[in-house]
Amino acid sequence: MKNVRKIAAAAVLTVAFSLMGCTSKESISKSAKQEEAQKEIKIELTFLQNECDRLINKDEDIEKTFQSYKNDFNLLSASVNSTAEVNRMNNDELEISINNLEKDVDKLNREEALKAYMKYTSPKTIYKVTMMENLRSVVDATDRNDKSIDFFYDHLHSSQKEINRDINPTVNDIKNGPVYKLSIVKDELQKHLDAFSKEQLEQLETAMKGFDYSLDTQLKTIRSYKNIVNNPYTSNNYDYEEEEKQKVTL
Repeated sequence: MKNVRKIAAAAVLTVAFSLMGCTSKESISKSAKQEEAQKEIKIELTFLQNECDRLINKDEDIEKTFQSYKNDFNLLSASVNSTAEVNRMNNDELEISINNLEKDVDKLNREEALKAYMKYTSPKTIYKVTMMENLRSVVDATDRNDKSIDFFYDHLHSSQKEINRDINPTVNDIKNGPVYKLSIVKDELQKHLDAFSKEQLEQLETAMKGFDYSLDTQLKTIRSYKNIVNNPYTSNNYDYEEEEKQKVTL
């Protein structure tokens, strides 16, 4: 819904700018852009204020709402060069941050508001503020810290009972870590689709598919060691065909 509103706002700005350019002097057109940008920044602030109230009043799924709010808040804050920031779900922090952000938004003159709105809708800013940190964690989890590889070496001399015991906690670590962070990135990408070029979207979507495949493979590999007939960690005659049969039944 927010994405639809942003697309509509961008369309309004485009039409307004083109009409003003056809009928007025450049200075008047620039003034109109600044005024519209100032209004849009205020609208985004109002949206955040409403979301902040919902978080504090705990109206719905707090975790999911907070992650989205955190990214939206920090994006607007970075765009208006505010020092206000949200990092954790704490009512006092939420109230103080939104009040400070409101003060910084109110200080913007028209020219500053236009620069802020351009920054707010910039794919570079959106990526840096809402996606980069989580993507780095996902890259690390699918490259240097592949838990399926760690699991294998950590259980080279483990019994089947010990292996079975550690499977679920490891699977949960992956689900609650990189898989969850990747879902946040996907949500942000959907939210800001209109800000990215076709080529940028294709690159990001290709990366998402690659991460999905890697994490899914880790989960399947770790689960495949549960109650396996020939334990790969303790048997010197490991039957790979039997492993494939086990994977199919999981």
